[in-house]
Amino acid sequence: MGSSREKLLDVAFDEFYYNGYYSTSIDKILKQANMNKGSIYHFFKSKKELGLAVIKERVHDYIENKYSVLLQYDTNIIEELLKLIKDRKNFDFVSGCKVNNLVQELSSKDKEFKSALETVYFRFEKIIEDVLSKAIQNKEIQHNNVKSLAIFVVASIEGCLITAKKSHDAGIFNNCISQLELFLNSLKFKK
Repeated sequence: MGSSREKLLDVAFDEFYYNGYYSTSIDKILKQANMNKGSIYHFFKSKKELGLAVIKERVHDYIENKYSVLLQYDTNIIEELLKLIKDRKNFDFVSGCKVNNLVQELSSKDKEFKSALETVYFRFEKIIEDVLSKAIQNKEIQHNNVKSLAIFVVASIEGCLITAKKSHDAGIFNNCISQLELFLNSLKFKK
């Protein structure tokens, strides 16, 4: 039973990403999952409950898996952060960011979606804050408000992704991120 639920979450995550939450029907999710209507209602009372589960489980895990790897580094932390941010070789610049798409579509429409997406964003910001705190502690960079810096870094990443999406152009993303790189490098201690 658990695997059917997981399959529904995976299919719904992909469908919401590529087509949007409101444009994706339960029937389309079921067809892609090769399941019947009773399957979805066994696990979720409604499309909204499925959507919230996708955010709380799949979108959260996507951010956690992508960015928490940075927490393992003890040296060259800013370089590792920049390397991860710049690595978008498999990124879909036509469809955009999995998190940002849902934020753009759902945050203003529903308080529960807003809250769930905000929780994901807060975790993203907290990971980056912890990474930057370690870089400050290691005297790799200097800054007096790490929380604000983390929010700025996350906003820069997401802003660069959406700017590239509007043109479907990885080059625009790279140019945009290079400005974040210049800024972070300007915070480094001078040797």
